[in-house]
Amino acid sequence: MKKKSVLLTMMLIIVFAITACGGENMEELEDLVENGEEIVESEVEKLSIEDIKSKGKLIMGTNADYPPFEFHALIDGKDVISGLDIEIAKYIADDLGVELEIRDMDFNNLLGGISTGMLDIVIAGMNPEPEREKQVSFSDIYYEVNLSLLVRKDLEKAFETEDDLIGTSIGVQIGTTQEDIANEIKDAKVVSLKTNSDAVMNLKTNKIESALLETIVAESFANTNDDIKMVEDLIIKTESGGSAIATQKGNEELVQYLNKKIAEMKEKGLIEKWMKEAEKLSNSEI
Repeated sequence: MKKKSVLLTMMLIIVFAITACGGENMEELEDLVENGEEIVESEVEKLSIEDIKSKGKLIMGTNADYPPFEFHALIDGKDVISGLDIEIAKYIADDLGVELEIRDMDFNNLLGGISTGMLDIVIAGMNPEPEREKQVSFSDIYYEVNLSLLVRKDLEKAFETEDDLIGTSIGVQIGTTQEDIANEIKDAKVVSLKTNSDAVMNLKTNKIESALLETIVAESFANTNDDIKMVEDLIIKTESGGSAIATQKGNEELVQYLNKKIAEMKEKGLIEKWMKEAEKLSNSEI
């Protein structure tokens, strides 16, 4: 146990040092987090709501390649990370009376960011799967999701049922629910890629036969690419239920607070409103 504590302390020192140096070292930082994912949650002190208020900012981790949940948009000449998840984080930060700091990272490094204490929360269209729940705690579901298939228009008729995916090449974003589900398809050749944009590009250049994404995300890409199409009658259900906010394992105080805020946002109709706004903006930006 002592050996692990020393390792964590050394890692955190490096984390804070790299963070202070700015965005140019983010890749080094993500490598560090990725290597530290095995650290047990009990070694990082639980972050209370008062802790967040005291430091004056809420640090959110995301992967801004998932429209309309999070994506880069050009607003007033500036590159701004936008989307449903960003609006949710802003609402929470405003309620706490703190600044929102967004850290755009590789999707498969986000949970490591929580484990090392680098991130306070992760909002990234993330599903609360059993394996993820071993590393972090999740809020209630804030958005229900299913999965859909993107194909080139010339192959649209080739994919009508899940059985049509057997033995085909399927592009997915690494570390996602889609990757797990694709790996369960018989004889499928799963191509795991860094981003959803990479999956779409591989599809458009004939390197894969289809791409598996969340339905709302697949719609966004289909709406802005004339040569690809979402297979509308093929909806793949998931057992995860949808997207939730991740935070430190066992941090019940923060989870209960997040659940309360999610309920408020739903009651006010904000989730639906923000999703519609994000869809409209993402369709013009992809």
